Parts: sequence; structure tokens; C-alpha cells
Amino acid sequence: MKKIEAVDPHYGRLAAIAEARLIGNAIARNGLRIAFPPVVAPDVSIVIVSLNARDLLTLTLYRLATQQAFAGASFEVIVVDNASDAETLTVLDLLDGAMVIRNAENVGYGPACNQGAAAARGRYFLFLNPDVELMPGAIGALVSPFSDATVGIVGAHLVFPGGYLQESGAFFRNDAQITHPYLRGNTNPLLAESTFEREVGYVSGAVLMIERGLFEDLGGFDDLFAPAYFEDTDLCVRCHQAGRRVVYQPRASAIHFENATTPVRADVEALIDRNRARFLERHRSWLFPQAGPRFGDRTHNTWALKVLYVDDGVPHIDLGAGMPRANFIVATLARLGYQVTVYPVYRADPEIAQRYRDLPDTVEILDAEEGMGLARLIEERQEHYDVLWVSRPHNIDLVCQIFQNRDLSLRDFAKSRVIFDSEALFCLRAFLEGTLQDGSGFSARLAASARRETRNFAQADHVVCVSEAEARLLQFHGVTNTAVLGHAFATQAEISSDLDGRSGFVFIGSLEHENSPNVDSLIWFLETVWPDVHRALPRAPFTIIGQVTPDLRARLSAPNVTVMGRVPDPAPHLDRARVFVAPTRFAAGMPHKVHAAVAQGLPCLVTPILAEQLGWPEGSGYLTRDWRDPDTFITGLIQLHEDAETWRRLQRAGLAQVAQDCSPVAYAEKLRSLCEAPVFA
Repeated sequence: MKKIEAVDPHYGRLAAIAEARLIGNAIARNGLRIAFPPVVAPDVSIVIVSLNARDLLTLTLYRLATQQAFAGASFEVIVVDNASDAETLTVLDLLDGAMVIRNAENVGYGPACNQGAAAARGRYFLFLNPDVELMPGAIGALVSPFSDATVGIVGAHLVFPGGYLQESGAFFRNDAQITHPYLRGNTNPLLAESTFEREVGYVSGAVLMIERGLFEDLGGFDDLFAPAYFEDTDLCVRCHQAGRRVVYQPRASAIHFENATTPVRADVEALIDRNRARFLERHRSWLFPQAGPRFGDRTHNTWALKVLYVDDGVPHIDLGAGMPRANFIVATLARLGYQVTVYPVYRADPEIAQRYRDLPDTVEILDAEEGMGLARLIEERQEHYDVLWVSRPHNIDLVCQIFQNRDLSLRDFAKSRVIFDSEALFCLRAFLEGTLQDGSGFSARLAASARRETRNFAQADHVVCVSEAEARLLQFHGVTNTAVLGHAFATQAEISSDLDGRSGFVFIGSLEHENSPNVDSLIWFLETVWPDVHRALPRAPFTIIGQVTPDLRARLSAPNVTVMGRVPDPAPHLDRARVFVAPTRFAAGMPHKVHAAVAQGLPCLVTPILAEQLGWPEGSGYLTRDWRDPDTFITGLIQLHEDAETWRRLQRAGLAQVAQDCSPVAYAEKLRSLCEAPVFA
């Protein structure tokens, strides 16, 4: 994604005010009105307090009215006017479908918000400054975190006009300023550190949503801070004190012109100084106890375990090559309540939406900057992480080298645990590939490669691997601190055993690299096996799913073969097929695609190397046939496709094995035991 070319906020404000004046002029000259359709039971009540803000108030209301289809939740609009000038009142006269409360005098921001809330009907109150432009979907995004009953207040991703980052959540520090908007002033409003959802110390009242019941329980904004400033911060702190959480929602973006409606900056500074003192008098002892500041970090929860997860790229399910397993690990860590940062060493989706397409919004996903970025991250966050999790041997070597170059200890950086995830032993894969090509292999060469690959493993508290077979290999080469962590699958809804709606074969795997096990096995299959299978079953299709290069796509052309490429969800294709084909001739790790197919209720035909990696009894969702005997492989495919009794027997046994070995609950407990240091009473 191309970086936004930001301009100075001052010039951004000037441009916005000019645009707002043009909008107001166009509305007036063309005899138009700003209309909001009536809503019987709105989800959200938007409360806007106006005071002499004609141009930007026009802009704010106009954007709200024109983007109702993109709001993401139903809403009503309540404008409370604090005795504005005549020009501003003409804007209010143009409103249809909005409630307008007109005060004879300026009662202050907080009291006016309370007036609007008293007249509101929504389950959630959204307090919106009159100089804010909400981006599409922002209102629905603000509502979303309230599905967790512990959430009380949600705030937005705020950007200055012109593109500078204004706020992505905020925290407290025991200094002269006290309040610190996170990443304020950064020239990249879509900075990776600003794009993940998290609990924060407070959020700005420019865009602040609160659950109605909590607002009423807290008594609304406190008049102590009238006419303005720190009433929003005080409300957030009282929300925390009431046992509810304040959450920053990065999917709710807004442009905030900030103080664009206030004519004299000196007046603003005087109010801020006065109310900061009042805020500190009330909350200092709670905010800054003897143990240190309660909210002294970018992620305020000092009790939540903080995990740095390092891998080749952002772990997406549709990438294969161990990434589906990594995806489940990261997602499960987040569901355990850990604060997870993913550092993708070599590749990250340029678009933020794509980065989060199958990962929780609460995971921080950084940009890929290879070793240089990782070294900078280690230096900048030395006191931050409890757990360092590094996946794949080459990344383990990279991390160890960075620490060695800086004369730092891994265990000094990770306060609780250092975990190395072998993911798949590449030395084993290379040995098998070489043996296949050369016709022979030497165990001494494998042993030397294994020693090189595992030379840094002893620095970890745990070495995680994907199967018992790889654990035995690691132990044979002196790695004793092993733990097996394979795959997990949620229990499926009722799976049909009816074959009538199913036909054909399916293959899933990434086909981006010419010498990969997937490409090798598929070319062998299409050249050696598929012609005979197609002659025997001419109406049975073969579907290939996975990222594929254009050159390879052309080579995969064959009768009744469809190359789908990458698909967002392969489940419908698995449900239409009768047999999953896994003709792998060399590989390392654990075949996620076979696990996934069996969990979906689709029997598989696999090669001996995959059967050994699975470690399940023969018939547990799959049949094994040796690729070195193509005739037997062909016969097995036809039998599994045509023999309903065998097919159903394998399906039942496979689902039972998945339920026994791939429980997400057990998986989460295993992850917890790996990441958390034992505590003894």
C-alpha cells in the first residue's frame, strides 16, 4: 500500500474549512436540507455539542447524513447548541429528522453532553465533536467491541486533516503532561502500530462511545470540568474504576480538526491546565500507585502476558507451508487474553485489511523489514515482552545472531519464556528430497545438517515441534526440551455421510515455488496417476486449490482438471469432493491440509511419509498408498472414490481421531503451559 503523503495539520484545517464553506454554500444556494430518516429503535444515539462552529458543524452533519448507508449501525442525531451565534443557528434550521436542543447560554461541553444523553434512545451513546468527519463503517466498528460485556467505552483512530496521526488510544505518565496520545504526530496515519485493537488508559471525547447503562451509573460527565477539557479523561478513568474496560478501535477512523472551533488558543491552554490539576487531585493516587503507573504503557494492562511472535510472514490460513498452524497459534494466544505482536520478517500484506483477514483485530501486526526492523524492535521494546516465540530454524538463527551482536541475552529480553518453534525440520526435508533425486542418502549428512539447524535450540525454554516423529528426531540430536504442538480444529456441525452430492478429487497446497514438495507431488500425480484415474472415472473432476504461478498453472493443464488458485474458504470444495489427494513424496513437519480435510469429513489418500507424520492408525480418515507403486496408488484412489462402505468407515474413524487429538481446548491449555511460568504457592 502506498504511503499517504501527509501535510501539516494547520494547512489541512484550512483546506477542510474551505471545503466546509463550499458545502454550506452549495446547500444554501440549491435550497437543500440535511436530512436523517426516522429510526424507531436506534442502536446508537449520536450527541453533538455545537458552539459557534458553523462551517465544520455543517461538514460534520453533512457527512453523517450522506454516509448513513455506510455507518454500520442505525443511529439518531441529537444536537445540543450552547448559545451559538446566528450563523451557526442557520445550520441547525436546515436539519430534518434530528433532535435539536437549544440552550440560552453556554452550559459547557460536559453538561450539554449530559442533556443530549438524557434525551437519547439508543443503547450506546456516541459523543461526537462538531469538527469530526467519520470514515465509512466507523459507527458499526465502535459498537463491535461491546459484544464483550467487560467493555464500557470505545474510542476511535483519530487523524489530523492532512493525514498526520492524532491519536490511536492514549495512556498516562507521571509527568507534567500526564496524558499521552499514542503515536501522535506520526506522518503515517496507517502506521502498523496504530492498526490493532487494544485496551487503553483513555480515549478522546472527540469520538467516544459508551454503553448507556454505564453512562447512567457513572452519572455522566462531571460538571467539575465544565466548560471543557478532561471530562472525557475523567469518564474513562471512572469507567476503569467501575471494572469496565476502555478500548481503542482502529477500524473506526475519523478526521478530527481539533480545536478548530476555538478562537483563542490561550483560553484553551488555561482550561487544560486548570482541569489537569482537578483531574490529578481526584485520580493521582489511583493512577500512580507505589508499584508504578497503572496505564504507563502503550498497552496498559500490566497483568496481560505480552508475546512477540516472529515468523517469515503474516500467518494466513490460505498460504500453506506451516502458516495455517501459525495462524491458529497466534489466534489462540490472542483468545487467551495475551497481547500479541506479530513480526513478519520477510513479507506482510501491504493492505491492512488483508493483514487482518483471518487474524483477530487485537493482534498487533508490524511491517516486514527483515533483520534491520527486528533489531530495532528488540532495542525499542526491551522491557516490554514476557514471551519471545520464534518460528522456523532460519528465523531462530537470525534472532540469536541479533542478540549476540548486541551482547544481549534472550532471557533478559523475554521476561517469562523463550520458545523456539521448529515448525518443520528443513534438514529432514532436504535429506528426503536429495535422496529422491540421487537415489541414495547418507545418515551422517543428515546428522550434520540437523546439528547445524538445531545449534541454537538450547537457548530456548521450550522447543516446539509439530509431531511426535519430529520430537524423536530432535531428541536423537540432543534437543531435550521438546513439546509437540500440532493442529487443532473446532468441532464441525453435523457432517453428512451422503456420497450422492459428492464427486471427484481435490488437492490443496501452495504452488508458488518450483522445487516445493507440493509442486513435485502434483506434477508426479498428473503425469503418472491422473491419466489412468481419469480413464476409469471420466466424469470425476480433479480440483487444485492454492496460490499458483502463471507458468505452473499452464503446466497443470490436464483433462477434467480445474486449477482454482487461492480461495478464501476451501470448505465448500471439500464438501463437494469425495477424496482428498496428498501424493507428497518428500516433506517435513505435519500435513495441515490432511488434518483439515479429515476434520471436514473428507477421507484422504496419502503417501507413507504423511502417514508417519500424522501418527494415526491406518484407516483414521485416510488410506496409505506408496507413490513408488503407481498402480497401487491408482487402485486406492478409485476404491476410495467408489466404495461407499470404505469411504464412510474412514470418515467416521477420522472424525473420532480429530476429536481426540485436535481439541482446541486442549491446544489452548498446552499453549498456556508453554507460555506461562509455573507459580508455586
